[in-house]
Amino acid sequence: MKHFLNIFFWLAVIAFYFISLGFVSDKRNGQICTALKISVIDSVRSRFITAKDIHQLIENRTHRVVGISFDSINIPDIKRRLLDQPPIRNVVIYKTIDGTLNISVTQRTPIVRIINRYGESFYFDEMGYMMKHSNNYCTHVLVANGHISLRPEQMNHNVLSSEVTTGKRDIMRELFNLANYINSDKFWKAQIQQIYVNEEGDFELVPLVGSHVIVFGDFSNADAKFSKLMSFYRNGLSVKGWNVYESINLKYEGQIVGTRK
Repeated sequence: MKHFLNIFFWLAVIAFYFISLGFVSDKRNGQICTALKISVIDSVRSRFITAKDIHQLIENRTHRVVGISFDSINIPDIKRRLLDQPPIRNVVIYKTIDGTLNISVTQRTPIVRIINRYGESFYFDEMGYMMKHSNNYCTHVLVANGHISLRPEQMNHNVLSSEVTTGKRDIMRELFNLANYINSDKFWKAQIQQIYVNEEGDFELVPLVGSHVIVFGDFSNADAKFSKLMSFYRNGLSVKGWNVYESINLKYEGQIVGTRK
């Protein structure tokens, strides 16, 4: 009998626990949203979208969240609308017991702006994803143009996830890696302002200082090529002048070919 009473007691406790959860859930769903709190991660490094921008996207004349019950708030729709914004990579939405709807947004960080052969513009972010170009924000990043066939309708494309066929170059992956390399170096980030992809698929770099073009070739041996270029800058251009050469060719292993004007 005592054993039966123990079983009955614990069944009653478990049943009460789940019934209580149901009451709490119903109460929280019927709870009124009293505040909207928005945080933008990495807002110091990137300012492509602000908490004010997000607030305006969520609360306007036709759509409000503050002052209505949580069960009337379409959180998946809010998340979808925010993720449709080009600068936003990830969105986390949750409510707290005090009635606050919390929205945490992680921004994308574009590293290179692509202008393809059709005149269409988009970005690669730091993770290799394509990112829509928007007139609502502007950022000063490296520009790449020329014979680039990738188009905005391939927006789900990630240059790092595509399979590389043996013996065949993946120019977009190389372009991403080259942009990353330039951005990771303080001097080259300040000096190189444009990457041009020519008909052969070679990269030509356009510097900020000097009237020459740097024929870089493919991304192979990038460290050696930039090392050669730095040496040429220090021992050649600094002596002869920055506007003496029309082009500086780094394609050939172990040497630099400078073409005078």
